[in-house]
Amino acid sequence: MKALVFNGPKNIQYENFDDPKITNNSNLIIKVEKCSICGSDLHIYHGAEGVSEDYSKPMPKFCTGHETIGEVVDIGSGVSTHKIGDRVLISAAAGCGQCKRCLKGEINMCENTRGGNGATAYGTSPRVNGGHAEFLEVPFADFGAAKIPDGVSDEQAILLTDALATGYYGVKMAHVKPGNSVAVIGQGPVGLMAAEAAMAIGASRVYCIDPDVTRRNLSLIFGGIPLSPDEALAYIREDTRGIGVDAVIEAVGVGPTLKQAVRLLRSGGSLAVLGILHNDSELPLKIMQAKSLNFHAGISGVVNQWEELIPLVQGGRIQGKGVFTHEFSLADGTEAFRLFDAHEDGVIKVMMTL
Repeated sequence: MKALVFNGPKNIQYENFDDPKITNNSNLIIKVEKCSICGSDLHIYHGAEGVSEDYSKPMPKFCTGHETIGEVVDIGSGVSTHKIGDRVLISAAAGCGQCKRCLKGEINMCENTRGGNGATAYGTSPRVNGGHAEFLEVPFADFGAAKIPDGVSDEQAILLTDALATGYYGVKMAHVKPGNSVAVIGQGPVGLMAAEAAMAIGASRVYCIDPDVTRRNLSLIFGGIPLSPDEALAYIREDTRGIGVDAVIEAVGVGPTLKQAVRLLRSGGSLAVLGILHNDSELPLKIMQAKSLNFHAGISGVVNQWEELIPLVQGGRIQGKGVFTHEFSLADGTEAFRLFDAHEDGVIKVMMTL
């Protein structure tokens, strides 16, 4: 088959790769129809050091990508909820599907993969090949894949594989309730989805903070309040009569935005960090303690968000309009990565089709 293959930092190429085969009777294989590039894929692209991999060092080739939809073309004998011909969306990461955490949908805390440190995302190491490919093997398919429901577009299905599920996870981990005020720092796909999800569950005001005017203004579609980082603190303090917001969802993962998040919160507020943290990221713990803040940093389980999220999408409460700005063929995936990394041409999210 053809696939986008990691050959080293900034060297992801469209080339031949071995076809996947069913390696366990609980697995299936899909013919990929559409896939996307996630912001976290850029950590691989840059050759960064991850939780379990150092992408600057030589390693066996692997297919990238963890945001994928497609058609089932082969099924293991143990798969019971899918059939050949089904169109499915795939959770961004693969857990064991058997431990207590996985059975609750919390594959981010899978007890049997990565030494108990959570699931392994597709396309992040040679252990699990990704979906930037013509075909993809899906482990524990009854658990980690879902039929694309009626009323859900292909673009929305791709968002449900990661960005929307992650954004919604941030809303829940920040304990957002109807009537709350919320600030979302970073208006890439995950931040935009977090902001739209917060509005969907009844937040009274959602401040959408990003230095890129095009990205932050996209929040106007669902009623967000776009702000630049320079104006955000003064604006929010005035708007909340000096109290601060009830919740902040941070979708960047660097020191300056983490510090800004803490400054924006009211005493007793909640901070959820979704941005993939850089090694040198720092939190102002003294201020956090003084303000009695609730804090959560984590990775979405994806699967455990679908039961609540899919009805919100089907009912039009969450639409994801404007998130996909560019479309490429998979064969042009090298250029798609380059453009996405360079933030050129107003790109927010890229769709690749086969």
